Amino acid sequence: MRKLLLFGLVAALGVLGISAVALASRSHDKGKSNDFKAKMNGWEEDPSQVTTGKGSFTAHIDSATQISFTLKFQDLEATNVLFSHIHIGSRHESGGVSAFLCGGTTQPACPQAASGTVNGTILADDIVGPTGQGVEPGNFADLIRAMRRGETYANLHTNPRAPGGEIRGQITKSKHHDDDDDHNGGKRKRH
Repeated sequence: MRKLLLFGLVAALGVLGISAVALASRSHDKGKSNDFKAKMNGWEEDPSQVTTGKGSFTAHIDSATQISFTLKFQDLEATNVLFSHIHIGSRHESGGVSAFLCGGTTQPACPQAASGTVNGTILADDIVGPTGQGVEPGNFADLIRAMRRGETYANLHTNPRAPGGEIRGQITKSKHHDDDDDHNGGKRKRH
């Protein structure tokens, strides 16, 4: 009887220990930001663009396989909007395309106007790379990792005004969180 009671107590403590680890893991995931934003203008482009155009990008990671986003732009100096992307890259550095927001092969055409709004989603099939920067097509997890590290930007390309990009903004977390993915040593990045 005593052995049975001891075995029951050890089993109960084991279950409690596993539950505590699972809860700690779940609460850690909740601490990661799933909301992102970017303020877009010509000064953020590489090279900088003198333009009246401006915009915003907001995104929410809905799940491990989907991001919902809204892209708004206004006062562009060209109304022929070619496409808009998320790129992998640091502030004031050009990087490769990771996902289209409008235009291209995976999203609807961009509005052909000086001002407009695009709402959409990004799925794994929408990730096009950049393979030269370590992101294989379809690798959704790498895009999320780069977003959480502050190493992505959104931009919008126009023709003939700025085929390399008329407006751009670094994608940042909407709220400050201390994620394991942060790499800035506790220092806040300049925005």
